[in-house]
Amino acid sequence: MSSYQKVVYEGRLSHYQQYGKSFNQSKVQFEKDPFTPYQNFLYKRALFGLSVYGEEELSKMHWDKKKRIEKVHTRAQQVLNFWKQELANSWASEFLSKLFWNSSFIKEYKEKFVRDIDPSYISTVEFKDLGISKTQIVNKLIEEKILPSNFYELKEAV
Repeated sequence: MSSYQKVVYEGRLSHYQQYGKSFNQSKVQFEKDPFTPYQNFLYKRALFGLSVYGEEELSKMHWDKKKRIEKVHTRAQQVLNFWKQELANSWASEFLSKLFWNSSFIKEYKEKFVRDIDPSYISTVEFKDLGISKTQIVNKLIEEKILPSNFYELKEAV
């Protein structure tokens, strides 16, 4: 390893990282999560399943509750995977229709292509790359009844 190591400064605070206190800190704005800790817990439990719990909590948890959590987690993953595929297919279809604007093939199969979802395919495209925010994911999970319909009113665990 060389004695010179390059430090890469990226992100919203890259200027502050490089220039320290000379940076006008009064203009630094941090992104605030609009959700309460309980809302975040429900969101993470839907997305990550039983992995949000520690080993001690899991050992005390009833098997039926574990089964329900995994069922919700599996359904959430399926819904989000299908949603990612729909978005990617839609964008690809729009791109192809602009590229081959006079093609009867594209016109004929454009709608079918968008809805053509492969359940065995796992989309690895990140939500960030698709331009999807956490709020949009929450809204999708509420729409699909994975998160409760009163999710935005929840303040703490009942």
